[in-house]
Parts: sequence; structure tokens; C-alpha cells
Amino acid sequence: MVKTKELNALVDLLDSGAVAPVEVDGQPILCVSVYETARSQAEMYLLRPGQRIPPHKHSAIDDVFVGVRGHGRIRIWDGVGKHVDHMIGAGSVLVVEPGNPHEVSCAGDEFCYVLTQSPKEQYDSVSYSAPEPVAS
Repeated sequence: MVKTKELNALVDLLDSGAVAPVEVDGQPILCVSVYETARSQAEMYLLRPGQRIPPHKHSAIDDVFVGVRGHGRIRIWDGVGKHVDHMIGAGSVLVVEPGNPHEVSCAGDEFCYVLTQSPKEQYDSVSYSAPEPVAS
């Protein structure tokens, strides 16, 4: 069955205080389900200043980030531990493929995004310890 959801209504729901936050790395993060099928799932997240989803990676799923409101940074590490920062805002899309360590953080007053993950049945989340920056 197909059901349409209005993204702005979901943002308003997160802003309303009616959604209980989930704890992520000791932080209260707001999120709400956008959809779920047998193969994929999507949630909307609302990060406030200073909040972040800590470094992690997935073995077999794609993370597709779609910016809805505000600004965020998605940091992705390569195989030798060097990172690249991707700034994302409303209307931006970024795909993180399996095996790529990444971290999501608020880069302004707020960062609201939809995260789609598939294939859902292969979901896992493995913590990643980012290497310390090399002093120059």
C-alpha cells in the first residue's frame, strides 16, 4: 500500500516536542519514521547545534542522506584514515556506500535530514574509531 507523507509535517512534528528523543552516544536525538518496506527504511533526524551521530560504518547497506532543513556535515573516512567533509543542506543528496566510515553532525542552528537505508535486511552498524589527526 502506498501512503504519502509530507516532509514539512514531519519536521513540524519533530519541532513540536511531541516526539520523544532517542539516545545516541549520550545525546537526545529527535527522529521519526518516514517509511518502511520489506527492502528499505527511512527516518527523519533533527540535529541541534553540537549534536552528532558518531563515526560508524555499515557492512552491506547504502545510507542515502537527503537534506531537508538547515546545514550539516557528513565526514567520510577513506581506507587509510583520511577524511573528507561533505556539507549538506536542504535539497542536497549524499550517498555513503557500504564499508565507508562516516559521521553526521549539525553545522549550524539545526540539521534536518532524511536517511534512507537499503537493503534493510542486511542492516548493521559498526563503531569506527577515527584516527587522530597527524600534527604538521
